[in-house]
Amino acid sequence: MKQTLDRTLGMYSSLMISIGTMIGSAIFVLAGTSFQVAGPGASLAIFLAGIAAVFTGLSFAELVTVVPKAGGGYVYVKEATGNNIIGFICGWGFWLGYAMSCGLFALGFGNFINYIFPFIPKMVTAYLLVAYVAFTNIKGTKSSGKLQNIITTLLIGLLLLYVVVGVFHLDLGNQQPFLPQGMPGVFNAMGILYMTYIGYGLITTASEEVIEPEKTIPKAILISIAVVIFLKTSVFFIGSGILPVSQLVPEVTNTPMIDTAVRIAGPVGGYLFAFAGILATLSSINTAVMASSRTSFAMARDQRLPGMFKSINSKTKTPVFSIIVSSLIVVAAVTIRDLEHISTVTSIFSLTGYSLVNVALILFRKNKPKLERKFRVPFFPITPILGIGINLFLICQLAISDRPALIIAVSVIVAGILYYYLLMPRLKYASKGLSNVDLPKIREYKIQDKENEIIIPVSNPHTMDGLMELGRKLACAEEKTWVVPVKVNVIPDNMLSFSEYDLMMQNINEQGEIVQKLKELEGESYMKPVMINSRDAFHAIMSTVKRDKHPFVIMGWHGSGFAKYMYGNITYRMLQEAPADVGILKLCGNTTEYQKILFPYGGGKYSQMTAKVVDRIAKAYHAKITLLHVVEVPEDIKQAKEHLKGSQEIFRQPVEVKVCSGDLVNQVTKESGDYDLIIMGASLDWGMQEVVTGFRTDRITEQAKCSVLIVKSYDLFLQKKRVRHLLHKTSKAVQQ
Repeated sequence: MKQTLDRTLGMYSSLMISIGTMIGSAIFVLAGTSFQVAGPGASLAIFLAGIAAVFTGLSFAELVTVVPKAGGGYVYVKEATGNNIIGFICGWGFWLGYAMSCGLFALGFGNFINYIFPFIPKMVTAYLLVAYVAFTNIKGTKSSGKLQNIITTLLIGLLLLYVVVGVFHLDLGNQQPFLPQGMPGVFNAMGILYMTYIGYGLITTASEEVIEPEKTIPKAILISIAVVIFLKTSVFFIGSGILPVSQLVPEVTNTPMIDTAVRIAGPVGGYLFAFAGILATLSSINTAVMASSRTSFAMARDQRLPGMFKSINSKTKTPVFSIIVSSLIVVAAVTIRDLEHISTVTSIFSLTGYSLVNVALILFRKNKPKLERKFRVPFFPITPILGIGINLFLICQLAISDRPALIIAVSVIVAGILYYYLLMPRLKYASKGLSNVDLPKIREYKIQDKENEIIIPVSNPHTMDGLMELGRKLACAEEKTWVVPVKVNVIPDNMLSFSEYDLMMQNINEQGEIVQKLKELEGESYMKPVMINSRDAFHAIMSTVKRDKHPFVIMGWHGSGFAKYMYGNITYRMLQEAPADVGILKLCGNTTEYQKILFPYGGGKYSQMTAKVVDRIAKAYHAKITLLHVVEVPEDIKQAKEHLKGSQEIFRQPVEVKVCSGDLVNQVTKESGDYDLIIMGASLDWGMQEVVTGFRTDRITEQAKCSVLIVKSYDLFLQKKRVRHLLHKTSKAVQQ
């Protein structure tokens, strides 16, 4: 099922998100560090950083009209390059960079609260802020958007008051020399301060929650950058003219701009500026947590992060798990308490990502020249090229000036690459309109040359014949393969009376039809019927399954209502715990000759593993396979067909590739009338939250006009109880 977000943010909210984030960290957290690096020239550095941000901001403004999706820069780079690893690295950097920057805001917030209320420890306040913002974002975007509007409006008013009053207290003598470290100092400060302009990028990460994003966000980006350049430059210039820079550096004070406000208006001015700092840091962290969580949400939706990151709460319409993880990263950054290195690492991530965003714009213009754009970057391609050049220049400056931060940034990126290649869950392929992400080919697999068993638990005489016919066909088509029908007579733990014994014997006798059929099967050379008397039916069947290294268990379908509530049931437990491929067969009519097989393929792990079962059955029946892939939009049809062509070679029977667009359940159900059997791959959560290439198997199974086989392929890692239990608990908690 496609996950969607709620559109609640208008123009004013978009402006406040962008402006509020860009104001916060520079003036209220990094001012002292900036003055230490560049002296009074920090005002020039913040101005040039803003101009540099304009070039990339223009690229964002156009790209959001091309790809108005949650995820911002990550999505633009992924869509434009069509390169999985480049898109992943970009998203990885944005996700962690946004979250780490929140550590700056939380620490600044603690300083300002401590200034007003000295008895409150700074770190306690910082941690409480992280918890509060996480709760606010979880509650809902509309709620956090309203909070952002109020905070940023008050903040802008207080800063304008500081600028107007501060003009009359300027002493330009305090700004001499203006460039004590020369232009290198200015460039170093630019690199540190550049990350304070990432607010315009943050609003694009929430584009799926913005009303008319193609019109609203480009205007919000350009207006907010202009407003913030004016405010930041003015405040920095006035601040360095109120007090000598030597009194504003971190070694002297943790609240440099508050000290200038005290000089202007006494204690009242200090408290007002501290209040403004509280508003600014609260505004910044609120938006950055939102942006970080939306980036991880978008990555999970593309199967670059585990599926839990894309889970949306049904009531608040927010990605709760993504918000919680982003908040935990913020807690880690707060604990480190290193403003300079955190800001440098965040800047390196932002500059790298923004360089790729400019590249994405160039690629989109080249590859999609006729695509409708409601905003176009002027002076193309000069503008994005300048953006790339400036960003790379600032990365070099930061790398030279702060080697430890460079090592940290590179280590985090390397960790991301290792995750991508070694640990990244490769689940279903999710078509996304303009997406160039390859639809995975079906992998080749080795057919076991050892003796294999097809285990068929039987308890219903009405479905037994259909199950046995499928097992018989598979055994005849493969060498060294045995069919093992298993009948379990359940014996109670204790019987307190003769009546209970009589009831048990009556139940056994009622299964006489099955027993008779099992006796008849003993005469077939590849049949090994088993009848077990046991107090635990599941244990009896499982003991048979565990005898073989490569079993295939085939069971009968009991209906969707049963499937949804079968916790503790044998079928459910077999799906969850059996070290084997498990198939659930629903028979439709009397047809057991499967000449035409429909295989809905989503490209995910379970779909690929199911392909081996499809091939086995098709070979046994000499059937033709139709590989069906359903995309969301018609534009993806041609591309998906090209990707699937290579998968035809894996099967030993004729394969037809069919790609269509629309609702997945409806399309498969519609096609079912032309086939004898549908084979679908299911995850371990079948019957609860299970998804087959994006839709519920029970709906298709109930509505299909032909027989259906649901296959859960064995996975050694996910089969572990502790892993499944943890994933289930987490998923359940997120969706409540």
